[in-house]
Amino acid sequence: MKTINDIPCGHLKPLPRLYNPFEDRKLRKQIETANTKDDCIINVGNGYYRPVPGDPVDEKELDEYLSKELHRARAILKKRLNMKMTFERWREVGVPTDNTGTTG
Repeated sequence: MKTINDIPCGHLKPLPRLYNPFEDRKLRKQIETANTKDDCIINVGNGYYRPVPGDPVDEKELDEYLSKELHRARAILKKRLNMKMTFERWREVGVPTDNTGTTG
């Protein structure tokens, strides 16, 4: 099985995603943990690699990756706020009791 230690530096020969779903999930979890500590591993579609400072392709792809992450984070925060506001509205006016599949 490939591990986080097999992920190269630079975009030229990235480590492709693993075919085995269990192993792929395990590697992605390792990458997530590493990125929250002291690593910088990205995948913008061609495979996993550590971007090299000064390489224009790596820096462009890191910016692309970080922009996507920020978009995801904002979408989660927006969903959370909307859910909270809907719940508070329900608290004030009551929860819809008919099961039509829609909420006010």
